[in-house]
Amino acid sequence: LLILGGLSFVLNQLIKRSLSSASGKGDPADYLLLVTLVALVLLGIIFTALFFFMDSCTWTSSVFFYMMTAVLGLGVFVPWLQLLIQRHPLFWLLGFLMQTHTRLYLLSFWTLLAILACSVVLYQNSKRTKESKKLQISTVTRKYFHFLAVATYIPGLLYDRQLLFVTAVICLAVFVLLEYIRYFRIKPLGQTLRNLLTLFLDERDSGPLILTHIYLLLGMSLPVWLFPRVCAASLSGPSTLLPYAGVL
Repeated sequence: LLILGGLSFVLNQLIKRSLSSASGKGDPADYLLLVTLVALVLLGIIFTALFFFMDSCTWTSSVFFYMMTAVLGLGVFVPWLQLLIQRHPLFWLLGFLMQTHTRLYLLSFWTLLAILACSVVLYQNSKRTKESKKLQISTVTRKYFHFLAVATYIPGLLYDRQLLFVTAVICLAVFVLLEYIRYFRIKPLGQTLRNLLTLFLDERDSGPLILTHIYLLLGMSLPVWLFPRVCAASLSGPSTLLPYAGVL
């Protein structure tokens, strides 16, 4: 109920912001977040309903998953976003990401951090033996990921908050889609993701879903997503620390 309530609040704020802007004159980043959240929720509902009657572990179901995601994404959500921003989303996104040298530097730095995070996951799993498969990583190792998250957000908050806004939305979409693949055991990555992430489970992930990393992303991104105009203002005034609320 808490998650649904928070999601409803975020969607309500985004819809109000979108409706308050003239058609085609709003910030494309706002529309990107709105469409992404709606798409992820609808995909989750659709696949949960379908795989209640189907075995999601087969190749047939896996192909159906990817085809349905592509059809809904390219046939419904991308045209919807294009209608809102009055330009093709892919062309807008490429132009946005390569707009300045600072953005290219930040993207390169974040790519290195992502590679480092994946390397930590693979390294920790490589140390497991058949006798220690049920062991969990230490709290110190978990803090590595918190450090990487802070190292990701601080440069974005300092140098380009709009880029941080957009890349956080993309990261959320990737995290949720990968969780769908892991949860439904979609081939060929579903079982591999289950095996790799089992080591990082704790009492907060006692259910069928692994949401800790998504919670971390949401907690650090919500101040920037919900109050982008305030976060983009000058560094003076009472709202100076607002964009850093998630990091602090």
